[in-house]
Amino acid sequence: MKKFLVILLGLLLATSMFAHEVFMSAPIIVPDGQADEDGGWSADYVGLSWKAANDYCADFNLTPAVLGQTPAIGINRAWKQLKVCDFFDIRFGKDQYAFGRLTSGKPSKNLQYAGLTVAGAEMMVKLLGDVSGLGWALYYANYDAKVVWDVYAADMGGRFTYTVAGANLGAAIMMDNTSVADSLGVWGDPEGVMNWEFDLDYTIAEKLNLAFQLTNNDDEVDDTGDMNLYALLHYVPGFEIPICGKAIPYFGYITKDDAEDEGMGENNMIIGLNIKPKDNAFMKIEYNMDSAKDIAGEDIDATLDLQVGFTF
Repeated sequence: MKKFLVILLGLLLATSMFAHEVFMSAPIIVPDGQADEDGGWSADYVGLSWKAANDYCADFNLTPAVLGQTPAIGINRAWKQLKVCDFFDIRFGKDQYAFGRLTSGKPSKNLQYAGLTVAGAEMMVKLLGDVSGLGWALYYANYDAKVVWDVYAADMGGRFTYTVAGANLGAAIMMDNTSVADSLGVWGDPEGVMNWEFDLDYTIAEKLNLAFQLTNNDDEVDDTGDMNLYALLHYVPGFEIPICGKAIPYFGYITKDDAEDEGMGENNMIIGLNIKPKDNAFMKIEYNMDSAKDIAGEDIDATLDLQVGFTF
């Protein structure tokens, strides 16, 4: 373990010119009875990333190594992109599904602390292009469904983006096809579900930004709704706090499934400040109110969390 840490430290020092990042958080107010109610720092994310736009990406998650978990290193993304012609590029490797407005779950890439739905990543082939301002991405991903050995899935989908009247619009569909093998190893016909999402990002008079996303993830149960949404508002200019630097206030409303898997059955409301004391560092202070009940049927107390981090 010591040898691994020495090698890891050497890598950090030798590669500090690349886009790496470290973030941690601490609870300030937590519901009674939670394990972390006495406070203390915890590692949110430790990662190393090498990327050249439209060329290659190698993005590794080292958080498990810091926490003493196995496997010690996770691969977020690892792909190579080639230009086929003037109309589109082709990308091979492990990449994120083109589904939703957020392209990363990393703390440095998001305004808020509360986790929003971010598409996962799998091995895929992806085509990307832009035609008269209409951005598009089509992909085909194969993966082991990781439930049992005889379950296999293939996802196909696409995302389209367009900017009109200052609003960034996006929409995506994803067909999730799952096949199951019988006792003789014969694969059955795939059963598919269709998921979709719509999103927008719009800034009003260069002052107030609205980010919105509506998502429908089919759970194959007709008796429950499948849609959830979130909306984030933030004050674009922000304001200066002495010593701390620029602070951007924000407000968010996030829906989620309830205990009966009904979409939009519960919600979280968040109020926070995103503070940048330096170009490569930030702090987030966020108050989170949850409409859900705990296992005893009691209201869940609101939380207040602090997150700090830097990139290097």
